[in-house]
Amino acid sequence: MTDALAARLTEALAGRLEIGEVLGVGGFGVVFKPHDPLLQRDVAIKALHPGLVQDPASAERLLDEARLVATAEHPHIVPLYEAGHRDGVVSLVMRFFPEGTAADRLKEGGPFPPAAIVRLGMEVADALAAAHARKVVHLDIKPENILLDAEGHAAVTDFGISRLAAEGSTTPDGFVSGTPRYMSPEQASGDQVDGRSDVYALGIVLYELATGHCPISGSSAANIRANQITQAPTDIATVASELPPALGSIIMRALEKDPERRWSSAREMADALRAASASDKLLSPKLLRRRTRRKWLSRTALVIGGLGAGIVLVAFVAYQIWMGFRSGVPPGLDASAPNIPAAVLDSARGLGIIDAQDTVLYVFAPNGHGVRDAIYATPTELVVAAGGQTRRYPHDHYILLLARTNKRGLIILRFPDAPPDTVYQEITGLEQQVLELGIRRALGQ
Repeated sequence: MTDALAARLTEALAGRLEIGEVLGVGGFGVVFKPHDPLLQRDVAIKALHPGLVQDPASAERLLDEARLVATAEHPHIVPLYEAGHRDGVVSLVMRFFPEGTAADRLKEGGPFPPAAIVRLGMEVADALAAAHARKVVHLDIKPENILLDAEGHAAVTDFGISRLAAEGSTTPDGFVSGTPRYMSPEQASGDQVDGRSDVYALGIVLYELATGHCPISGSSAANIRANQITQAPTDIATVASELPPALGSIIMRALEKDPERRWSSAREMADALRAASASDKLLSPKLLRRRTRRKWLSRTALVIGGLGAGIVLVAFVAYQIWMGFRSGVPPGLDASAPNIPAAVLDSARGLGIIDAQDTVLYVFAPNGHGVRDAIYATPTELVVAAGGQTRRYPHDHYILLLARTNKRGLIILRFPDAPPDTVYQEITGLEQQVLELGIRRALGQ
């Protein structure tokens, strides 16, 4: 039969294509691998079985597929080069994919790695979203209908049983088309279908690519269809324990029996897969646990190191303060509310150091300095006036580091990332003590 069809194809195409090997045979037609001598490339040609050519509905079905593919023009839908209905032969000429189908790769290499599953899922979902935008539901998404190029990119083929999903339409009672192992529950029962049926089928495909087997099986086509309606799939996390959790969740949501609980569209599923393609989302549970342990160890080391450095720092500061507490002149300005002179506050406001609404709890200036070089503690901030500049430090964002050099100084250390600010290069130990105690009293510490 295939030889006779090949001969009729050669005649109908007037020798423009050299008909080669048979790529596949189905109940609807035969797929050949012709060679185009003019363009020097192999193509694929799908021809309707001769016995079906006389059936106008069958011929129109194949030509409907041609019209759909021609209008879709999507990078992940198999490109159509030519369609014809000549001399009793109905055929479609399409791009040839030498790498075969996802089913071929699964059979030869076993389950796909997570990154390949995510990429194939995104590309197929994008193609389905383009078809659904044209109100076309594929209804036969399966690994055999997903072709792969040399880089592993996917292209959806065989829209032969697709149908226009007119709003509110249902399939005729008892009419079921498609492949039982990949049918949605509503498709298997002959109910109304829409793009979510393709979402379900894609979920089964991704489940199979991840585990090596379909989540729903049965002893016969009728039994499988019944199980599609009633049987809940085994959670993929228990079947493929090292599958990234984000990917497993996407697949299981696509396999919800109730269409309302699935991804609302192929576009939404594609977006979820795209988010799951991030490198940190593709880690297996084992790698996630390992990375978590590494982070914990690193953080523990940092904490211990920080505590050690903090202890040394505190000891150093305590020593410096202790060494200088008993010497030095008292500060020029040291006053706590309500005993702060009004003239000091008025001058500070006049110079723009503090705002009219600021409530000053404590003011300090070292010996020989006045309001222009003073520290003002408010309930929320430490306002530092020095060198003609005013800086404000929220109380939870600074540390008072009382340092000892040849000439004592006060360092306001910003926390945690900014460089430290040094104030009062010649402050004495006694003044440091007065300042620290004054701020603590003012803030109730």
